Amino acid sequence: MTLLRSAAAAALLCAACSTPPSAPLPPVGARGADANARAAALVRAGDYAGAARRYEEALALARSVEDLDGIAANAINLSVVYQWMGREGSARDALKIVLDDPKRSFPERRRLQAELRRAILELAARDRAAAAEWTARAERRCERLACELAPALLNVKSQLALEGGETAEAARFAQAAADAARSRGDRAEQANSLRNAGRARLAAGEPAAARTALEQALAIDHALADPRKIHADLVELARASAAAGDRDAARGYLERAQTVSHAARDPRGLEEMEVQLRLR
Repeated sequence: MTLLRSAAAAALLCAACSTPPSAPLPPVGARGADANARAAALVRAGDYAGAARRYEEALALARSVEDLDGIAANAINLSVVYQWMGREGSARDALKIVLDDPKRSFPERRRLQAELRRAILELAARDRAAAAEWTARAERRCERLACELAPALLNVKSQLALEGGETAEAARFAQAAADAARSRGDRAEQANSLRNAGRARLAAGEPAAARTALEQALAIDHALADPRKIHADLVELARASAAAGDRDAARGYLERAQTVSHAARDPRGLEEMEVQLRLR
């Protein structure tokens, strides 16, 4: 038995000697950055399930070395992607990693991002009271920081006002968001503010003004090549055109939105659009 064990050990040693050593694993930080980059590429390709897997990998790597900023960033990214996949419960759970752990010293800007994301989730769920509560938390934290998220916060407040039927307030917050975004060179939030302004104008019975704002939002989103936002702009333009009595234009925008959703592999966008418009 001893001879057999010695022979086996010798064989393993010889195999190790004859085989080139495998390349060492890159550091955890580099692997996490690679997983993040791959996730972002998958998001751009519309593969949200694949992106979620990569963000989950990056989150696990960040947790393995207690990288608090990395943990928070990946949890927030996961929440966004889960929401796009229709997994609202998972989106909330991802945010709890940051929001429900006061003992860990997550960066303040990450806590702010998580609070704002939670407000957006609650808005999507039509829970205006919860959305307002999370927005207020984010606003208090934003006041303590040199807050780069001010345009996004104003846009959420615009949506809250619109949900409450306060169209003038919604338009005011949208304009403030547009001004703040423009001063920071934040084109994505500028487009969001123009879309909110368009929605507010439409709710106020001003479809022509709504179309003007929405076309401006669409031009920016085309430049940013963001399919989800392009889809949202086209849907709102269809609604505004229908409200103005221009059904041909409304149908044209709707057909364009359908094409974008199909190309982006986003069936949820199609379902939402058909429910909202009833233009068939």
